[in-house]
Amino acid sequence: MQCQSLFTHITDEYSAIDKFRSELSQDNLSHLICYYTEEYDFRKIQRAFVKLFPEATVHGASSCQAIMTNHGYHQGPVIAVLAIYDSGQHAYGTGISTYGANLETSVDEALNMALFHANRVGEVPNLILLHATPGHEETIIECIDERFGTLVPIIGGSSADNNVKGNWSVITSQGYEQNGVSLTLFYSSQAVDTAFSAGHSPTSITGIATKTMGRCLLEIDDQPALDVYRKWTNHQETQSDEQSFLFTNSSAYPLGRIAGHLYERPYYKLSHPIRETEQGGIELFTNIEEGEVLTLMQGSRQHLVARAARVVNAAFNQKLEESRKIGVINIFCAGPMLHLKQDINSVCEQINQELDNLPFICPFTFGEQGRFIGGENGHGNLMISSAIFHKPYEK
Repeated sequence: MQCQSLFTHITDEYSAIDKFRSELSQDNLSHLICYYTEEYDFRKIQRAFVKLFPEATVHGASSCQAIMTNHGYHQGPVIAVLAIYDSGQHAYGTGISTYGANLETSVDEALNMALFHANRVGEVPNLILLHATPGHEETIIECIDERFGTLVPIIGGSSADNNVKGNWSVITSQGYEQNGVSLTLFYSSQAVDTAFSAGHSPTSITGIATKTMGRCLLEIDDQPALDVYRKWTNHQETQSDEQSFLFTNSSAYPLGRIAGHLYERPYYKLSHPIRETEQGGIELFTNIEEGEVLTLMQGSRQHLVARAARVVNAAFNQKLEESRKIGVINIFCAGPMLHLKQDINSVCEQINQELDNLPFICPFTFGEQGRFIGGENGHGNLMISSAIFHKPYEK
């Protein structure tokens, strides 16, 4: 098993994918993971992959403004791929479905499609790559966990656009969606391990979500949520651009909820404020239930820069001293990327140091999915999710 990453700024979709075909070997090419910015027509990208790579499966999603690979940080317009070559016993199956009236049915349709595509009906995969359009990620994960009856490791990121306008999309070998769920079931010949981390630290400031509506947090401690959040972060109403503040600057001060405990120490899943609601509430990229305890989290610039490499390290160093790294899928939240700006190049450099410049690919997403250290799968914001493929050293 081997991996190779490529990127291009060619703006014609067919020409861009044709460039990939000219640079990728077709021998043992099994699966292609593709990310692209919203300037491209996702329909044309999907059709080009199907025509130019008829023997390989493909799965992709839109990324916010840029993509990162081992070659660097690539500002859009850009398309990038991670090619997986697998000559051992393997299968890769993709599935896609639009959000219907019954979400469980939609997820089952995508899973059935992927199982059939991989010719592994009845078998449990060793990894699931999940890309959904924003809105239903928690329920999707619950459906996947229930379907397999065991906690299959998930890595994923919600598709994104450049300005939170809904111009996101997902693609697979079978089709494309702007309002749906897509996934790949991995039955790879080599092992894969994952890590999922918030990278922020809890402050002493807490409150109760006393009024919510789906993904809108309306009140904290019976007060308008935005007023409370401003007070917690010492942000004044005179800020000239409230929407920009909430989406970009709140990356350093998200809201955390305890996801579990390890050795009596809590670990958190984060919620990213997007924009103000008309009622003085805060719209988020996650669900929040009434009665949940909210903790104001914080992350220094230096901490945010270093955390991606730490998550990669955590994925590899669980039990793998005798293994050789092959390649990595990283998922990085768009919020910290926009907050860090030019410092994002340092993030890329540190990941490359951690991986010895081995191939990796990393979109910037509007929600991240992964397997917490306690073993459960979850969805959060401002998170980093990593899956690293590895094999034993040859003796």
